[in-house]
Amino acid sequence: MAEKVHVLAKDGMFLFRFNNGEFGSKWCGIWKKNKKYFDYFAFRLNGEFLSQTNFDRFEFYNTLFSRLFFKTAAGSVLEEVVCAEDVILVTVTPGFDADIEMEVGVNIRDRTENYKKGKWYSLDSSRETVKIYNTAGDSAHISFDTGEFIKKEYYGIHSPGMYALEKGFSKYFDDGDVQNKYVPGYIKAKVSRSNALTVAFSTKFINKEILSKNIKNRLLGPKEYGERVNAVSSKFKNLDVINGGFIKDVIDALYSYSNFIDKEIYAGYPYFNEVWLRDALLVLPSFLSIGETEFVKSLLYRLIKEKTIEGMPNVFGGRLYPLDVPALFIIVAFEYFRWTNDTDTLKTMLPAILELLELGKKSLDNGLIHDQGKLTWMDSMNREYSLELQAMWANAFKCGSEIISATGGNSDFYARSESIIKNLKKYKRADYFSDQLYKDINSANQLFLPFYGVSDDSDTEDILENAENRLLTDCGVESLSREDKNYDANGYHNGAVWPILTEILAAAAYGNGKIKLGNRCMKILELINLGSQCSSRINEIYQPDGTPMGCPSQAWSIGLLPFIIDRYVLGIYPDASKNEIKIKKLNNNLTISRSIRINKQDITIDISNGRIKTNKKIVENGDYFVISW
Repeated sequence: MAEKVHVLAKDGMFLFRFNNGEFGSKWCGIWKKNKKYFDYFAFRLNGEFLSQTNFDRFEFYNTLFSRLFFKTAAGSVLEEVVCAEDVILVTVTPGFDADIEMEVGVNIRDRTENYKKGKWYSLDSSRETVKIYNTAGDSAHISFDTGEFIKKEYYGIHSPGMYALEKGFSKYFDDGDVQNKYVPGYIKAKVSRSNALTVAFSTKFINKEILSKNIKNRLLGPKEYGERVNAVSSKFKNLDVINGGFIKDVIDALYSYSNFIDKEIYAGYPYFNEVWLRDALLVLPSFLSIGETEFVKSLLYRLIKEKTIEGMPNVFGGRLYPLDVPALFIIVAFEYFRWTNDTDTLKTMLPAILELLELGKKSLDNGLIHDQGKLTWMDSMNREYSLELQAMWANAFKCGSEIISATGGNSDFYARSESIIKNLKKYKRADYFSDQLYKDINSANQLFLPFYGVSDDSDTEDILENAENRLLTDCGVESLSREDKNYDANGYHNGAVWPILTEILAAAAYGNGKIKLGNRCMKILELINLGSQCSSRINEIYQPDGTPMGCPSQAWSIGLLPFIIDRYVLGIYPDASKNEIKIKKLNNNLTISRSIRINKQDITIDISNGRIKTNKKIVENGDYFVISW
């Protein structure tokens, strides 16, 4: 597929666009969180629009900066786009003297809104600023450094998604629905050769002084951000399993989905630009791996506020209360404690954690978690006694027991964990574990058993062999075995390839000495999935033939990797409460260098052919090496 898209994002502000400059989808445009403000912007130089017809090439630097090159009849044009806090800066530099007109389409709407009859706006403008606002108090602002605004209001409709459909993107990407379109007028400027016009699109007023400062420093932000990504990436060195360029894309992606101001993680761009608790919790351990412990702490506090007597919702403000979300919260809370020894935070959250543990306890039926309906990540299907829930809660009860112990209490939750693990045998079929207790379904959910360490060696061997032979394709792990009677190659949870499942298989493979299998999964993620539809990002799902589908930029499709490297490739189990790090003997003969900061200590770990070197004291203790300070 020749056509691709990209995302620039910072703290909830994001631009979604085709790489050739087109805004050919209802999801394209400039957004703040889950609200859209601008549908498109279009520059016309000497009567010729910058468009797909004169597009030359695209360069993506990082989540804050991209460049588009055009070749018009009059000469070459460079368009540089920068995402900053609450503003998108677009600078157009022609290689010739140019009369420039810039048209903008406005459509302030919620993410689920399509055409709305009778929609209208008010308009205020001055020499260098334009404000468009509606009766709800939402406003879109345009500022520019040269030229003038010509008021020429126009209300209309359009179907930008027809472009996406014509270019071969799935209907899941865009169904071509009619959208509102409001054009307030256009900016007109004369620009001499090699000079520029810069336009700022924002959700708040930007005065001339702030605009000038933004323009002056517009490339400084992406440069400093790039240096930050490089610095974090450099802590993962000499990796046999993932190259330096890929790990930079992973770190960049993690930051792009994050809002450090409002303490949020978005599930994906553009149409999962909400806080899905499950998605956030699955990627949150990777933020511990890259040193963002304060962000993790703040987000845990933010997420726990969503708790009700029914549990924790699937999305902020949601009314569905899946059973996996509470389990994941408990697991991540304990993982945070591993890295920080922050008992104060644990004690503050303890009452809520105890309520979540009791919720899990009440869901037990004959030693297994009993869910019924759509209470899992496979929320398109009605399921019962879902297998991955058993793995998650077996781990959550253990973590909960550790949390209670760390805060000075005692509990019986560890026994609940052991009961679930014992009863997992009920799911065993000839050579795989069934998706549900009373059905024979060979799904990828059995991978969560070795991922959470609740299957023994023999069962893990069967699970990994089954996954390699019946679930893994050339583009990743399918959600359901091709041999299963319910398999659908065009399905969602019953056949689609999910990169998150490929990550989970990679983790389970590395953690159990299957290096060749783990490497195969990593190469699929890097060489097949990465950038297949969205630059430097990975789609939500793929068809088994490799066609990218679903959300083109999904957080959990790439965001688990730093945690996977630490836990399953290196075997790192931090224990800040004891000033030590345990490194499990994985016997994987990989070469890796890792720099970690824990409890204000900078620790280096070099692993090569099963040997470990570190800048701290290290002793051998059974199945582990123990680094202490």
